[in-house]
Amino acid sequence: MSSMKTAKSGLIVLDIDGTILDGPAGIPVLSEVREAVKAAREAGARVCLCSARPCYYMQDAIEGLDDVDALIGCSGAMIQRDGEYLYKAAVPHAHLLACFKTAKEKDMYLSFAGDEKIIVSKRGPVSLPLERDSAFVILEDRELLKALDAAEYYCAYIFTEVGVTKEEVFEDPCFKTATIHKSSLDSFNLTKGGTDKGTGVKLLAELWGIPREEILAVGNDENDIPMFEAAGIGVAVANASEDVIAAADWVAPDVKCAGAAEAIRRFAL
Repeated sequence: MSSMKTAKSGLIVLDIDGTILDGPAGIPVLSEVREAVKAAREAGARVCLCSARPCYYMQDAIEGLDDVDALIGCSGAMIQRDGEYLYKAAVPHAHLLACFKTAKEKDMYLSFAGDEKIIVSKRGPVSLPLERDSAFVILEDRELLKALDAAEYYCAYIFTEVGVTKEEVFEDPCFKTATIHKSSLDSFNLTKGGTDKGTGVKLLAELWGIPREEILAVGNDENDIPMFEAAGIGVAVANASEDVIAAADWVAPDVKCAGAAEAIRRFAL
């Protein structure tokens, strides 16, 4: 995939959950990762966070790092720099409705990321106290459908039991034109067709004039593979899924051992 060489002055793209953060929102980024990011920035690198989360729900990771240059949210459907959006790709309304129908028929928990809020279906287990978090709004089915009609949404998330395949969930033929990736052991995210983390990385690299061979990407889930493909070096942390490890150029220690820091030191410093 690469020449296994990344310039000091390139771009470092870091996934959040399972890569630089281990656990629920609010767990701090390990000090070793913070120090590696600081050293890379001092050496001239740009640093971007890239997540299935929308940009406005990355605050716990942003606060743990110094001067992040940009955010790629909703698995590539949102790109933000200096608080301003450079790019947004809304999911077609037909796909949003198909996600709602699918989740209802299969009794699955789902949510949708909009411009400022994540709307959440009331059915299904809620593992976090979402009512207390201003980023989330929990809605009954009728209210959720009205919300989908009234605004644009950039990523749909469907939560399943561990081991359920993409084919078992997204049976509706309309999903063939969407981009769907597994984003954790028990969830999938859907974006507009052709939109993924790789498209976000390419857009920023073009904006900053950074060649592919000077890009380092670090991740752990299937939706991180497109950013590996857009980078000169793709690094999987050891806790990554098997397909992600197979797609990576190198495997770093797991998230608990600050594997992202080791990747930065090895390829960007």
